Formats: sequence, C-alpha cells, structure tokens
Amino acid sequence: MQVGSLFLVLFAVTLFVTYLAVRRAWTSTVYAGALSAILSMTFVILYAVTAQDTSTAQAVFAGILVGLGFSAATVAIASFFRTNERPAQARLGATHEETQPDDQR
Repeated sequence: MQVGSLFLVLFAVTLFVTYLAVRRAWTSTVYAGALSAILSMTFVILYAVTAQDTSTAQAVFAGILVGLGFSAATVAIASFFRTNERPAQARLGATHEETQPDDQR
C-alpha cells in the first residue's frame, strides 16, 4: 500500500468514527465535528502532497474544501438520523395505546 492510499483510508475511518460518535451521542456534536474537520483536512492535504503532483497551495485548498465539506455532511447526516430515530420502546405496527405506560392509559 502506498503512503497516499494510507491517508485516504485514514480519511475514510475518520468520517466513519465521526458518524458513529454523533449518531450514538458518544460526545458533543460540536466537538466531534471540529475534530473530524481537523483530521479530515489533514489527511486530504497529506494525500494531495504525497500521492498527487500538486503544489502545496493546491493541496491546502483541496484539503480545506474536501475535509470541511465531507465532515459537515457526515455530521449533518448523523445528526438528522439521531434526531429522527424511533424511540427504543416503539414497535412497528404498535398503536399509540400500546406504547404508553400503564399508568397513562
């Protein structure tokens, strides 16, 4: 495996862990998003410098654009699915009365 490919794998792993951290609320969304953005930008910049024939300015521009874009999309998607997740006690096909506690029926 070439060094550039390693940076792309680390970029993908960063996005995957970010998705899990936000979706499962392992930490605050802002903290996870900020750390993801920093790591994503770093890995894309390192990939562009090592695997592509680009200048440093092009690598930094691409790293910022791609790193922030993918991190923001990952956090937005994970947040959307976390807020729209069905509660644990809800069942498919259950009526409203079946999901209410006994003392509220």
